[in-house]
Amino acid sequence: MYDAVTDGRLQVSAALSLLECSRLVQWDPGAALFTPVSRETFEFSWRKDVDPVFGRLICWLNFSAGAEFLAKGVCLVHGVEIRWTQDVPAHPRADLPGWVKLFRKHWKSAGTIEATNFGTLRYLIDPNPNTKADAALKRLCLKVKAKHDEEELLLAVYQLLARTIRNRDAHAYVPNVRDDHYSLVPDLFSECFNLLTSWLPGGAATLTSWRGSARQFVDSL
Repeated sequence: MYDAVTDGRLQVSAALSLLECSRLVQWDPGAALFTPVSRETFEFSWRKDVDPVFGRLICWLNFSAGAEFLAKGVCLVHGVEIRWTQDVPAHPRADLPGWVKLFRKHWKSAGTIEATNFGTLRYLIDPNPNTKADAALKRLCLKVKAKHDEEELLLAVYQLLARTIRNRDAHAYVPNVRDDHYSLVPDLFSECFNLLTSWLPGGAATLTSWRGSARQFVDSL
């Protein structure tokens, strides 16, 4: 497990790429803001550049994942711990048929490794039974001395993502539902993401710097 600031920077940097790959928002380095992509541009882009049938689904999956990474990363750079370690199955390396037989008998039979669990969207908005900690976003708001309306916005947006948008898209494809959520991108999500980036050390412009040095930073680890 990396230190919290390193892991936080990784999550925030990855979040920017995921959010821009969603084609729903883009980062304006001059203004240091997320800006929404117009509905017309988004509709054209996902059909032409992603997939003519399932492109919107793919874009919204990137969007929700980016939103999750962003919130987790900002929590971590402020020392709001969201992680815990757990044993997971070791990766099979040889004799795969033999590994299958052993693994089916017991998942620990071929060995385990320690891995970091970053939790789910749920634990951003609800207490975490694994760590006994209060909701991560509530702890973040205390750390940054967020105003009441800022905390309410943050919790509402991530509750919506967790209970409706991400929960739906991550588990099954349902046609003709995602377009209804586009209006939330300029009027709700962009505002929330910009609030989070304003809490980065040094302000939102830090995200531009982190993006520019992302390759070197990852290679150094």
